[in-house]
Order: sequence, then C-alpha cells, then structure tokens
Amino acid sequence: MITLQEQIQRRLGDDFAIERELGGGGMSRVYVAYDKRLDRRVVIKLLRPELSAGVSVERFRREILTAAALQHPLIVPVLDTGEIDGLPYFLMPFVDGESLRSRLQRGSLGVVDTVRILRDVSRALTVAHARGVVHRDIKPDNVLLANGAAVVADFGVSKAFAEARHGDRHDTDDLETGPYTTAGVSLGTPAYMAPEQVAADPAASYPIDLYAVGVMAYEMLVGAPPFADRSPQQVMAAHIAEQPVPVQRHRPDIPAALASLIMQCLAKDPIERPASAAALAQALDDPQVISGSFTPIPDNGTGATAIRALTGARTGARAPARAGTPSRRWRALLAGVSAMLVAALAWIAGLNEGAAAANDVVTVRPAMTALDTAPSVAVLPFVYLSADSSQAFAAQAIADAITDALSREKGLRVISRSAAEALQKRIAAGDTTRLPVRTLVEGVVETEGDKFRLTVRLVNAADGFTLYADRLEGMKGNLFAMEDEVAGAMRDLLRAHFSLTGTGTGSGAQRPS
Repeated sequence: MITLQEQIQRRLGDDFAIERELGGGGMSRVYVAYDKRLDRRVVIKLLRPELSAGVSVERFRREILTAAALQHPLIVPVLDTGEIDGLPYFLMPFVDGESLRSRLQRGSLGVVDTVRILRDVSRALTVAHARGVVHRDIKPDNVLLANGAAVVADFGVSKAFAEARHGDRHDTDDLETGPYTTAGVSLGTPAYMAPEQVAADPAASYPIDLYAVGVMAYEMLVGAPPFADRSPQQVMAAHIAEQPVPVQRHRPDIPAALASLIMQCLAKDPIERPASAAALAQALDDPQVISGSFTPIPDNGTGATAIRALTGARTGARAPARAGTPSRRWRALLAGVSAMLVAALAWIAGLNEGAAAANDVVTVRPAMTALDTAPSVAVLPFVYLSADSSQAFAAQAIADAITDALSREKGLRVISRSAAEALQKRIAAGDTTRLPVRTLVEGVVETEGDKFRLTVRLVNAADGFTLYADRLEGMKGNLFAMEDEVAGAMRDLLRAHFSLTGTGTGSGAQRPS
C-alpha cells in the first residue's frame, strides 16, 4: 500500500525530494523536502487524511490565497498550494533555526530577548491584521527564531483547513467557533485561546491574537503559560472565568511596565487589551519596558512635553535626523532646554545654597545629608534592542562616554558603571526608595537594517518625572562615531540642570569601572 509520503513525492515530482516528516500538529502532517530547482528546502503541510471527509479544496485555496498575499520579512510566506488525492496542502520556506517552543524547552527567557520576540510578532500581526488576516493560532510552535529575528508561520492556516473541511455546511458560524467544531477538530490551541474564542463568539477577531501574544509572553518569562498543568477543558474554562496569577509574582525582576503590558493583553474583555497589534508594537518600543525604568514619559503636559512647549520645540512626530548631522540637532535642542532649565529648574538644585550665600549664613537641614543635596547622576546601562548584535557594543560605549564626560565635570558626582548596573537592577525590581543619586540618565539603542534609533531620557530620581526626553535617528554607520556628541550634549544639559558654572577639570574624575 502506498504511503502518504510516497503520495506527496509522486504529486510533487522529481523536482522535490521528500527528506523527512517533522511531525504535525492539529490538522496537518508536516514534511521537509529539498527543492532541487532552487537549491533550497521547503516545508509541506498537508491536511491529515483522517480529516478528509467533506473537504472542499476550492474553499481551502481561497483562504490560503489570502494568507499568501502577506509579504513581510517577519511572516513566513506561502509558496504554493494544491491538493493530493483530495487533501489540500501548501508549501512554505524551511526556516533554518528553531521554534520558540524548542527554545522554551531549555528554560525561560530574559527580558530583552522576550521583548525582542514580542516586537517581531506584533509587527507581523500588524501587517496581517491590516490585510484582514487573523492568525487564530499564535503560539510558540508557530514562532520561528532564525538570524536574530522571530518570524511567524501559519497565518490563516487553521481557518483554511477548517473551511476546507466544513465549507459545505450552511451553519457557517460554526467555522469560527472554538475550541472544537462538531467534528471534534480544534480551531485553536487551548492554552493560547482567548475567552471569546473559547466561547465561540462569532464576532471574535483581531484581539484573539493579542491575547495569545500575552499568553506566549507570560510563558517566555515564567516558563509555563497561565493555567498550566490542567486538562484542555479546564484550561479553556479558566480562560473565560479565572484571572491568571500576575506575571510579576513569578518574575519579580521584570520591569513593571512589561508586566503591566502582558496582563493587559490577557484581559478577559477584548476592549481592555491593546487597541491593535500596532499599538502593542509601539508600547514595546518604550524604553521602560526593557530597561526596568520606573519613570514613564508623562503625557499630561509635564516633563518632556512641557519642556518642548516652553522652548517652542515641536511636540509632535519629528522627521528622522539626517545621517551625519547629529551634533547640530542635539546642540540646537539642548540650547533651548538648557535656557529653560536654568530659569525654571536651577533653583531646585541651588536654592538653599543661593539663599545661604545671599544672607552670608550657613544653613543645615538635619533631615538631609550631603548626598541628598549634592548634584549627582547615574548613567544607567543603555539597553541595546536589535536582531543584529554586531552593534551591541555601541550602546555601552555611548553610556560610558556620557559617564566619562560627566565625571570630569567639577561639582558633579557620577557613580561608576558597576554601581549604575547594580542600581538599574534595583530599580527593575521595583525598589526606588532612597536612590543614591538625584538624577538618572537612561537610554535605548535600536537598530534595524541600516538605520538606528537612540532614545535618551533625563529623569528626576526623587519623583520619577522625566526632565528631558528625545529620540535621535540616523544611519547605523554613524552610531559609534556620535558617542562624543551625545556625551557632550548630556553634559551641557546636566550643567544647566544643576546650575554648574565651572568647566570640567579633568582631574580626579571617576572612571567607569
């Protein structure tokens, strides 16, 4: 009797050589084949023969063509589709890497890797949702890690196979239901199904993918999804009726902003989840999600917004900076910021000293120490966020350059690199009481292709308000060369902030350790 693999080989012809079966999940059998014409490997997914009753190959083709229209580097494309003895199949490239599921078998992930993967998945979903395609089965098995990026596979496949099997039914609402159709076929994976997906809500749409991203994020950080170690039926019931244990209870070390975002994705009500995949991707771009900052950029007219308004700077979106001209842009912005800070903030740093000098008396406040009043700053380790690790050194180089420039400033205390690293871990754990400095410098370096984006913030450690925030974009080749420019700009800003009148002495400076 001819085997299924032999049937596939016969259908594909001599141009392909079936190498092995990967094993399938849900509705499909999965094989790896070598494409002799193009010297590459492909993956073939075929509807299981035991599910062949009532199959409509035409309906499958229509559904899979919608998925095939998705063209994006973070989406595994559909190369071809057809049928083998009445069973629909499709071809996609073989991704030479490992699945997120395979990676998770070695343990949970760190914050940076987790956010990097989530950002890629969110971007892929943004493209698909814009084309009207809902994945319906986001899970670690369908996220593939290769070449420093996370790519998403099997867009629309669950619905395509379901349509193929039940396309002849009149009760089309049943096609959207989960977890099981009347034939007992799951249209989703129980551990990752949104409440409305479990409840067979015919209006279930894009938010089900965002819920699955939240489950997957939870699993990446904790090592298991919510409601683990239960039967599929119990898990699905929990998705509807039970709140998951907050992710920070399992991982106290993760930034509060990241934990909050994950739990938002896991909201029972779709309206309470992020507004869209694009909104989720944008939220994941916030430096505090990675760095563990407790200081969100306020959007209520204070902080950076107020600074820009008072100095006449634009508060809206800015065009990317031209490559090769970071100095002019940074200096121009900081000139205005410095003027405002001298007028409006300098009294905070020197009020007591100025009053004492004017009255020729020395005042001492017993409740505060010299450490409280002395101008002091910590340059927290800059976070590097990119699939390309070749520029990772630039993030630390920029932070070190800022530390070095500030440590030469007379009258300014700058803690060492090792102390700043310890402080960042402390802040990430949620301990922001009695910080040893008055001001924090935070930064995130991101690269994508030939471009980079540098986000820098100056934060008041006492209350967490952002005093200054800006984003600089340019070509990656200029990133390392601009460290002196950024360091000088931050030095000028701190001079204004602390009302320092002297110039750097160069002697007795603390060096990064």
